[in-house]
Amino acid sequence: MKIKINEDYVIRSNQYQYVLSKPKGPDKNGMEQYNDIGYFPTIAKALEAFAEYHIRTSDISSFEELASEVKMVRELLAGIKSKLEVEHETN
Repeated sequence: MKIKINEDYVIRSNQYQYVLSKPKGPDKNGMEQYNDIGYFPTIAKALEAFAEYHIRTSDISSFEELASEVKMVRELLAGIKSKLEVEHETN
């Protein structure tokens, strides 16, 4: 599994875990490479980590910018949660 959160982050998985990663471009063979940020037992934990990591690594220099960034991340996560609930209800 590989799901794009936004332009900068993806969640990948294997049989054991979910991996929050940043794509860093293809290698010499054209295979996508990633900088792994963390490893998580659930998608929910990976999304929580995304929110924290994104805020911590943003170039924010005021409380107004922080509030705006937090609002943007919350809206993004609410949209993802909404999609998951809709998909879950139809299954």
